[in-house]
Amino acid sequence: MLTVFAIYLAAVFIIGVMSERYISKSEEGFFLGDRNFGPWATAISAGATDTSGWIFIGAAGYSYVAGISTMWMLPGFIIGYLINWFVVAPKLRREGTKLGALSLPDYFSKKLNDKKSIIKIISSIVIIIFFVASMASQLTAAGKALDATLSFNYELGLVLSAAFVIGYSIFGGYRSVVFTDFTQGIIMLAVLIIFPVYMIFFELGGAGTFFNTLHSIDPILTTSLGGATGAGAFGVFAGLFFFGFGEPGQPHIVQRFLTAKDDKTIRQGSYIAMFWVVVVMTGSNLLGLIGRVIYPTLKDPEYVFPMLSIDLLHPILTGIVLAAIFSSIQSTFSSQIMVATQSFASDFLKAVVKKPFTDKQTMTISRVTMVVLGIVSTIIALMNIQTVFLLVLYAWAGLSASFGPLLIMLLYTNLVTRQGAIWGIIVGTLVTVIWINTPWVAYLYELIPATIASTFTIFIVSKYTRTEKVSSGPNVSIK
Repeated sequence: MLTVFAIYLAAVFIIGVMSERYISKSEEGFFLGDRNFGPWATAISAGATDTSGWIFIGAAGYSYVAGISTMWMLPGFIIGYLINWFVVAPKLRREGTKLGALSLPDYFSKKLNDKKSIIKIISSIVIIIFFVASMASQLTAAGKALDATLSFNYELGLVLSAAFVIGYSIFGGYRSVVFTDFTQGIIMLAVLIIFPVYMIFFELGGAGTFFNTLHSIDPILTTSLGGATGAGAFGVFAGLFFFGFGEPGQPHIVQRFLTAKDDKTIRQGSYIAMFWVVVVMTGSNLLGLIGRVIYPTLKDPEYVFPMLSIDLLHPILTGIVLAAIFSSIQSTFSSQIMVATQSFASDFLKAVVKKPFTDKQTMTISRVTMVVLGIVSTIIALMNIQTVFLLVLYAWAGLSASFGPLLIMLLYTNLVTRQGAIWGIIVGTLVTVIWINTPWVAYLYELIPATIASTFTIFIVSKYTRTEKVSSGPNVSIK
């Protein structure tokens, strides 16, 4: 097992470091990989960075507790993927290329002719805040995986995981992230297809017997809403179903659209992405249900999949499964730390300092920023504040509410003004933070009220400040 896992780590690190040879020594090369990625790299990388450690740790653990009701996430994510790949991606790629946008905040700023860079500054702060929380959740997942499979010290495993990803990301930048994501994504797909099918049909007596066993353990596990009724039932449904609606506006995902080579890449990548989401969401939920049958009473449900692999599989296969778990964790952590680094070093710092940096200075600042953000997220993870699943839900909601409505409105209307965009981002963030600290969060996932509030804010503020101009391309403005 250790040998297989070590080979995986070595291969990923080599791929990441070697990627530096294939990028131009420029800001665009480091942060966007020179915008020439094809459909497979774009789609698998987007999927791998999307799903993260919560798939194997958080989602499996939640499914262990809640039962088949967690499958409400699948239709929500299918809709979210459809919106992202068929509505957002094609137009964002074209407009991002025309405007020369290097990031989502940069796109907002250039689209709205924000010469004072206020949108870029606010967007960067929001990204850093929510990404640090999300990165901490990835490291928490890494610590739990190593603890369960290798009996490796939780805190030390967490720290070493952060150091490993930062190590290869510093060298190859965005291209190293995409290439390692692709490698890791293929491993994830294989495990999420083969493991659940093998366990259910060859070890647990087939689908009928499997679900009958679940029902005998606890009938609630086989109910559509986890036994909840009334307002609680709606809260369960809405929280799971609308989770997937947060896809648009996630900076680390839409970054893939900015770096796709051409329209053909987006078209072909969309079909790969749809296959990905069905496999990943179904497989991860089945993992938790399988674990509930084999381990009816786990103290920490988020240990379920690592324990399944260590107890039931041959050591070589366990090494592959551990590699898959780490693939999901590392792909998201590397993508998020890259985007968070870009938000500070490229977007925030340049907007505040208001002076140009050479490519060499930008690279140095970026690498230092990456290390600092890695340290901060590691410290938060070591506090062990919340479960992986809850941290991911919170960060996901904040980013989606802050950026999703604004992105879609900018792509398909000319209604948005600079002030409308600024206040939409602020309100989306504030409602997310406030809502999660109220009793209402038990009945309604914070993404929903925050997104609604952000959308209305953008529309209302823009209506009363509509004297500004929106850019539709380089040196082109329309009312």
